[in-house]
Amino acid sequence: MKYLRIALLSLVFVFAACDHLFEFSVYEANVKTNQQNTTVKNLKLLERIPVNSKEFKFAFISDVHFFYDQLSAVVGDINKRDDIKFILFGGDIADQALLREYEIFHDIMSKLKKPYLTVIGNHDYNINGGIIYKKMFGDYNYSFEFNNNKFVLFDDIVWESEKELDFDWLTSELKGNTNFNQVFVIAHIPPYGDQFDDELEQKYKSLMAENKVPLSIHGHTHTYNFEEGEVSYLTAPAVKEKAYTIVSVKDKGFSVELIEL
Repeated sequence: MKYLRIALLSLVFVFAACDHLFEFSVYEANVKTNQQNTTVKNLKLLERIPVNSKEFKFAFISDVHFFYDQLSAVVGDINKRDDIKFILFGGDIADQALLREYEIFHDIMSKLKKPYLTVIGNHDYNINGGIIYKKMFGDYNYSFEFNNNKFVLFDDIVWESEKELDFDWLTSELKGNTNFNQVFVIAHIPPYGDQFDDELEQKYKSLMAENKVPLSIHGHTHTYNFEEGEVSYLTAPAVKEKAYTIVSVKDKGFSVELIEL
């Protein structure tokens, strides 16, 4: 019995000394300190990126789920390029929204040589995923400016979030932006996606048109699609396809390129 007590105490000390030796529960949401507030950290890095022209490029990746080898390949390819200023990620960081999935994503994306910003996906809300996302990245809705262009990142998850979309916030972010060259919107679900009924689709598209948004960028469908129009809509392929898109921003206008590895 004495030796059993010693053995049990030894195990307690081992587990206490190990950081995430294993997850005790699928509800684990104890984000490591060095992985917290990633959005704020990357926005600070973005401020240091030099721009010498009105024209620049950013990459858009979406929907990792559990395809980590493919994500590593995409990150490696982006790192070979000198022309990309930053990377936007369009949601579904995780599949089941386990803490370990978030950690693997964070570790791979930390290898990027340029800043990256994210929006939350519907899979990211599973279980305690919304809490993990908030701790690891930050606000669900936010915006930033780069080279006199504005980027609005919007949480448009309907089913898994179990909350109403904050169209008041989106409206306030899109109004009064005539001083910017262009305003881009990034959200996981496209307005023609499965979570939008006819009313939501019309409301979203009307906001884009009324505020002269040239490009609305999405993931979720796992397929590449680019619809040009007064407001253009881009959906990116899933990381599984070892593919991503590059948007070349000009003074007034843009072009889109699909990159397949």
